[in-house]
Amino acid sequence: MNHFDEMTCAQFLDGQLEPTRAAEIAAHAEACGDCRRLLRALEEETRLLHAALTEEDEAVPARLLAPPSREAASWAWITAVGFACLGVYTLWTGLIEPWLTELGKAGFGEGNLLAMLFFGGVFWKGWGDMLNLLQLLAMVTLGGLGVVALVRSGKRWTTMAMVMTALAGLLLAPSGAAAAEIVKGKQSYTLAEGQTLDNDLILTCGAARIDGTVKGDVIAFGRSVTINGHVTGDVIVFGERLNLNGTVDGDVRAFASVLNLNGQVAKNVMAFVSALEVDQKAQVGGSLTTFVAQASLEGRIARDVLAFGEEFDLDGFIGGAVTARGVRMRIGPSADIQGKVKFRGRQKPEVAEGAKLAAGAPEFELAKRRRGYDYTSGKFYMWRAVWWGAAFLFGLVVALVLPDFFRDAVRSGDRYGAALGAGLVALILTPVVAIIACITLVGIPLAIAGVLLWALAMYSAQVFLGTWLGSKLMGEPSGMGATLGRLAVGLVIIHVAVVLPYIGGWIRFGVLLLGMGAMTVALLKRMKPESTLA
Repeated sequence: MNHFDEMTCAQFLDGQLEPTRAAEIAAHAEACGDCRRLLRALEEETRLLHAALTEEDEAVPARLLAPPSREAASWAWITAVGFACLGVYTLWTGLIEPWLTELGKAGFGEGNLLAMLFFGGVFWKGWGDMLNLLQLLAMVTLGGLGVVALVRSGKRWTTMAMVMTALAGLLLAPSGAAAAEIVKGKQSYTLAEGQTLDNDLILTCGAARIDGTVKGDVIAFGRSVTINGHVTGDVIVFGERLNLNGTVDGDVRAFASVLNLNGQVAKNVMAFVSALEVDQKAQVGGSLTTFVAQASLEGRIARDVLAFGEEFDLDGFIGGAVTARGVRMRIGPSADIQGKVKFRGRQKPEVAEGAKLAAGAPEFELAKRRRGYDYTSGKFYMWRAVWWGAAFLFGLVVALVLPDFFRDAVRSGDRYGAALGAGLVALILTPVVAIIACITLVGIPLAIAGVLLWALAMYSAQVFLGTWLGSKLMGEPSGMGATLGRLAVGLVIIHVAVVLPYIGGWIRFGVLLLGMGAMTVALLKRMKPESTLA
C-alpha cells in the first residue's frame, strides 16, 4: 500500500485538492492507520497554530470603566494633618527660629550657618550662584523626582546607582580643586619665608609649617599645623593642633584639639576644639563661634561671640555681644565688652574689678541638671505630641512617595537577626566611611551627603519600626489608609516607651538598630539583581 506525503495531506486538510484526488485520499486514510495518524497530527498542529495567531477579544475590566469616586475626607486624615501643621509650627517657633536669631546675633545674619560653612566657602568654590533660592528648590525637586523614578523602576539598580553616583560626584566636586597644590604622604611640609604659592594648598601630612604666602585657601589634615605667613583665602584644619601666628584674609575653621590664635583673621573664626587660646596680640575682624571645653579670650574680637562649652575666660576686647552656655565664666579686669553678656550655666559669671561692660551686668540663667523627664509638666506632653506629629508627617510622606520601599522595609522587620546585624553595621560603618572619604577633597561633598543621609535614616527608623509594630498588633494592612493607621499606633507606643524611666534609653537604641536594619535589608534586597532561568 502506497502512503501519501505530508505536503499532500496538508493540501487535503486545507481543501486545495481536486474532488477526485481528495476522495482517493479519504478512502485511503480509512484503510491505512499510518496515514490516518498523520492527518490527525497535521490537523492538531494547524489548530494550535491558528489559536496562537488569533488574538482573543478580552473585555475591559469594569473597574477601569467606572468613573472615579470622590470619597469624603476622613476625620482621621483631618486630625493627622492638623497635628502635623501644629508640629511644624511649634518646631519652627520653639526651636528653629530662636536658634536662627541667636546665630544672627553672632554675626551670621547674611545667611544660614550651613550655607556659610559649605556653600560659601572653599568646600564649594565656584558654587556661589547656588545660594539662589529658586535654583536650590529646582535642584531639590529634580533630585526627588530622580529618586522616585529609581525606586519605581526596580530594575538595573546597580547600573543606575553607579551612574547617579558618578553624576553626583561631578556636580558636587568643587571647580577649583584641579588647580590646587596637593601635598600628601609626607611626614612634614614647610613653605619657607619669602616663597609664594599662587594656588590653593591642600595638605595631608604629619606636621605643616607655612612661613610664606599662599594666594588661596589652605586645607590641612595633620597632627600639627603652624601658620606664620600670609593666607589670602580661608584656613580649614583637621588635626591635633593649629597655631595661627600670621595673617588670614578669610575665615578660619578649626576641627582640632587645640587652637592657639596669636595672629590676625580678617573675617570669622569657627572652632570645634578642646582648648581655645586667643592671645593678647590676636585680632579677629568678624565673629567667633566655638564649641570648646576651655576657652581663654584675651585678644580683640570685632563682633559677637557665641560659645558652648565648660569654662570661659574673657579678658580682651569684644565689639559685639557674648552668648555662652557652659559651667563657669570669668570676666577679667582687662575685659572690654561692647554688647550684652548672656550666660547660661551652673554658676554666676565672675566679674573682676576694672572690667568694662557697656551693656551692664551679665544676664545669668541657671542651668538645671536634667535628671529625667518631668512627667508633671504639661509642656512635656505637648512636646511629645509635637514630636509624634512630626514623625507621623514624615512617615506619611515616605509612604506616599516610596510605597514599595516602605512596604519592603516594614516586612524586613520580621527578620530580627538580619535587621539587628545590618542596623549595627550601618550605624557604625557610615560615619567611619565618611571620615575616610574626607581625606580627599572630592570625597568631602560625598561624605557630607552620606552623613546627612545617615542622620535621616536614624530619624526614619521609628517610622518603619512603628508601622511594623502596628501591623503585628492590628494585622497586615489592606491599603494605604490601614497602613497609616498602624503607623500612628506604632509611633504612639514607641514615643511612650522611650520616655520610661531606666529602660527608655535602651528601648530607643533598640528602635534605632531595628529600624535602620530593616531599611538596610530592604535596600540590599532591592539592589540585588534578580536571577532569571534560561
